Amino acid sequence: MSNKITTTSIGTGITRRPGAVSVGGALHARLRNPIAAPLDDPNTKANRIALLLDVSGSMAGAKIQALRDACQSFVTSCTWGDTALALEPFGEGNPPPNRVALTCFGPLLMTTIPMLNASGGTPMDDALTYALGSYSLTRCVLVSDGQPDSEQAAYNVAESYREAGLPCDCVHIGYSVAGEECLRRIAEMTGGQYIKFTDITSFAKSFKYLTPAYYAQLTSGSVSAAQLGAREIK
Repeated sequence: MSNKITTTSIGTGITRRPGAVSVGGALHARLRNPIAAPLDDPNTKANRIALLLDVSGSMAGAKIQALRDACQSFVTSCTWGDTALALEPFGEGNPPPNRVALTCFGPLLMTTIPMLNASGGTPMDDALTYALGSYSLTRCVLVSDGQPDSEQAAYNVAESYREAGLPCDCVHIGYSVAGEECLRRIAEMTGGQYIKFTDITSFAKSFKYLTPAYYAQLTSGSVSAAQLGAREIK
């Protein structure tokens, strides 16, 4: 099953897809300049990962800052010779603000992540659907602190992930148990890892273990939940 859709090159090694949102500002305009940005096709990378990020209203305050810190650590832990990332925030707006299509240009990601803000509901199934249909991925990483707007819709998309052979790692953060079982089930359905962090500071520090450079340590059991500061790894 192919998940790849038609893309349009904008001359930077970054591809734009229908519905994608450009991040504004002079710096981002400069990053998209074909002279400044490397010409590199993200679709050729061995690791093509979408970060599906809950930016709903419940993430306001310390949790959204922890998410920004975690994602910036994730980006700096990637090797762009073999990795490409996409950002797919889900909360308010469709298409969501600060979406970044699959790219191997780290500076664009690093300048977009601080712009993530918490607002709106939790349309998790929309993010799952968009990532599956828009990119040819090797893995997704889903982060949330709560229950999706439609749990059944999220499971329906997760079934498509299972059929496509696309693992979705799921990270639940915070002390609330709402949404824990949903993320645990999505990870199990798709063959991904499930991690629960109650301590969001530990989440920010240890999120990098889901990058290709550290992932084998996680899946092999070389690092424990206690070492990551997590309550559970499954």
